Amino acid sequence: MNTVNASTGFSPFQLKTGRSPRLIPPLTPIPDDASADSITAHHIISRLQTDVQEAQDNLLAAKVRQAYHANEHRSPEERYEIGDLVMLSMTNRRRNYKRKGKKRVAK
Repeated sequence: MNTVNASTGFSPFQLKTGRSPRLIPPLTPIPDDASADSITAHHIISRLQTDVQEAQDNLLAAKVRQAYHANEHRSPEERYEIGDLVMLSMTNRRRNYKRKGKKRVAK
């Protein structure tokens, strides 16, 4: 509920409600002059939008980091030119000739 996601940097509860849940009630008394209007709906919505945008930025940064680390150990990509001979694996296409219609694979 309150666990922060490593990729987004936010807890799901915070992204949904715009605040972190309080696990224990506040120990200080609430002042009498505090009103419900002190936090406006516009402020809450803008804070939610900011949190969601920051989470999306964090996800994009995590995606880039993961791609970088995954590609560190891969061999370089082979470049093929037009006319190069290649081997094609037909393991999953061995009965294509038995299909009816014009190479139909789905209804």
